[in-house]
Amino acid sequence: MSTKLKEIFKPEYVQKEFFTGGHIEWTPDGHNLLCQCGPRVSILNIETTTLAGTIPKRTESVKTGDEEDEEDECTDSVITFTLDPTGKNLITSHKSGLLCTWDLNERKLTKSWRHLHKGPVVKLSITSDQIIASGGTDSIIRLWQSEKAHCLYALHGAQGIISAMKFLQLPNSEYWLFAADLQCEIHVWSCDDGKHLFKLQGHFSTVTELVFYKKQYLISCGRDKVVILWDLESKLQLKMVALYDCLETMVVLPEEGFYLQDLNDELKNTHVIPSGICVAVGGENGELHVWDVKNNVPISKKCNADSQSIKSTKSITNMIFNETRSTLAICYVDNTITLQSLGPQHSKLTLIGSNDEILDVALLGNECSRSLAVAINSCDIYIFPWHKKKIESDENCEIDKVELGVCCKRLKGHTDTVLCLASYKNFLISSSKDHSIRVWLYCNVSRTADCVAIGTRHTGAINTVAISKSLDFIVSASTDTTLKLWKLPKIFKSDEQHILSVKLTEVGHEKDINSICIAPNYQTIATGSQDKLIKIWSTSDLSVLGICRGHKRGVWCVRFSPIDQVLLSSSADTTLKIWSMADYSCLKTLESHDSSVLKGGFLNHGTQVASCGGDGLVKIWCLKTSECIATLDKHSSKVWALLIVEDGSIMITGGSDSRLVVWHDRTEEVRIAEAAANQTKALQDQQLQNLLQNEQLLPALKMSITLERPNTALKIIQTLSKQGQGQDLKMVFENINQEHKEKLLNYVVDWNSNGKYCLAAQLVLNILLEDIMMGKLTINQEKLQGLMAYSERHFRRLTTLLTNLQLLRYTTNCMAPHSSNQ
Repeated sequence: MSTKLKEIFKPEYVQKEFFTGGHIEWTPDGHNLLCQCGPRVSILNIETTTLAGTIPKRTESVKTGDEEDEEDECTDSVITFTLDPTGKNLITSHKSGLLCTWDLNERKLTKSWRHLHKGPVVKLSITSDQIIASGGTDSIIRLWQSEKAHCLYALHGAQGIISAMKFLQLPNSEYWLFAADLQCEIHVWSCDDGKHLFKLQGHFSTVTELVFYKKQYLISCGRDKVVILWDLESKLQLKMVALYDCLETMVVLPEEGFYLQDLNDELKNTHVIPSGICVAVGGENGELHVWDVKNNVPISKKCNADSQSIKSTKSITNMIFNETRSTLAICYVDNTITLQSLGPQHSKLTLIGSNDEILDVALLGNECSRSLAVAINSCDIYIFPWHKKKIESDENCEIDKVELGVCCKRLKGHTDTVLCLASYKNFLISSSKDHSIRVWLYCNVSRTADCVAIGTRHTGAINTVAISKSLDFIVSASTDTTLKLWKLPKIFKSDEQHILSVKLTEVGHEKDINSICIAPNYQTIATGSQDKLIKIWSTSDLSVLGICRGHKRGVWCVRFSPIDQVLLSSSADTTLKIWSMADYSCLKTLESHDSSVLKGGFLNHGTQVASCGGDGLVKIWCLKTSECIATLDKHSSKVWALLIVEDGSIMITGGSDSRLVVWHDRTEEVRIAEAAANQTKALQDQQLQNLLQNEQLLPALKMSITLERPNTALKIIQTLSKQGQGQDLKMVFENINQEHKEKLLNYVVDWNSNGKYCLAAQLVLNILLEDIMMGKLTINQEKLQGLMAYSERHFRRLTTLLTNLQLLRYTTNCMAPHSSNQ
């Protein structure tokens, strides 16, 4: 039985950034998190941790990675945004100088207008009455009436950039606007008449956040490392709390109480009922300060909100609290978001807002509990859950689709960038620039992994690592040009980390070793190096069995075939080569990439090869014909990582563009769909022939347009015109959809360029002209100019013909009397 080729892979899941730094907002129901993402606002579904949509929407057409980047570059960038208290309207400030109002449910633009500021608007705030405040870099704050986009007042008094801005509704329903400026002062205006009421002075550096408590107190924090409690009635400073941290963000915690994780027991929560005003504050040190500012008492000791050591902590940039979910969202400078529950059931999720450069990926776990380990140019390893779900195909049948989501868990241990990952079943091996390798044991229940063994015998960064499927040994290679074989223990203790022992060490190559792999029979090892050589080693004593020569530049990847005695290699010379393990000769050379081929692998039971390179392309090859049968384009830069799952039905790629793409083999589904479409088309062709034979021209015309048969449609239109049924065409064209009308308009452009068909073209154009003038049909400038030029030529020719006919008729009439006399 011959193996069918896999030719059609579709990128049905692409994990891209959803948060690139800036502002975030909860929806009131807590179901979605709105995050600033370059030129758009991302809508993240918290339940599924997947992207529910963007504002403005992306175009739904299938695009390559470069085309998506070009689309983002052409989109008007969002500087900041805010959500109204009802959760219905989203207000965005754009780089072009526009303020836009969007319907959040429909994802549609409802209004846009110029903000009239001399610089960009960096702060926005909105009331429940739809009064918008925009604070710019020109030190002016403008109040807008949202529905009419009318500027109510221009508020003066602040100096420099507006750093924080909030509305406060007083008991008498009057609104006050609080704003902090570059002079570290907090100004207050009345929104009823736009008058400046008073200002609060107490900070000595930029004020970064303003929050209110019971409409009676104002709490401010700043980069002067203090939190100040203000009494709004007396306009006096009540307390000043020094936290010795450049503070960036702050939220008020519920007065009825909340739960904090016990520092001594991660599984235990402590219920806190505050006696004063409790706030959570974060800043440059990455520490979450929970403080009673009224009594100047710490609620908990200084702790890291992301459970990292103090030295490696990332700064906290933003923090918001949702009362419905009782969850605190903490944003870090590396664009990660931690969702920390303050309810009785403690939970903590880490969301990756934007990946860094993806270096390698590996699959963990069994069929029911899989996860994907990803090395993202970091000292941590990220574990993404593997979600498999059923979707409807075009043939109304269910097919499997894999999604990863953005929720992940971190594996901490390495102290420098993780370069390579290798896995088998529940074992994960990682190598790093810190000269060490680590063995992680994956738990199918918790979907995380613990470090159970460490090896630290290399003297350089470890570029590559591999694990035998017998789980007896590990092989690693480093920039120190050595090859090491590590003995893997049979049993691991959960309470301690084993120190791996080196069984064999050999100097492998003259330059860095880039790749290593173990044969399916565990007897041989292959290494590829920057010295252009591929060496085959014996597992028993690391003796050299053979050397493969032929690449003109460094070798990036080597892989053994799962069924044949052959080896695949990819190189910086833009080629892939297949080597015989019998005599180490080159059997095939595969050429199609335009740049370095960084990774390669066998798929479809060894009958095909997949490769990815520095040109951002993924290619599928047929080994029998040595031809590239498919080129997949979804990345816009180098593709470093390639993972082929099982027999090649799923591939995962990642690269320096930070995209993680899951490719699904849809060859069989597409073939079935094409066969069904061909059958349907054959039936429709037969129906068209039957209509033509029975001289049912009007139904035949409609079907010919539907089937995209321009020549048949032209002949029918010419026949109807000769029979005097040209007016009946309008009834036919009214019953076809816009897509078919656009195709018909394109046919008219072609017909009009030929004098033989111009009458039919003008007849159809006359009917479609009404839709064109009403804007239902669009025609580009180039086609319009062509239509006008040829139409003018046809009318000149017809005018000349009519003139000549009239002259001929005049001459005939003049000659008539003379002919009768004779």
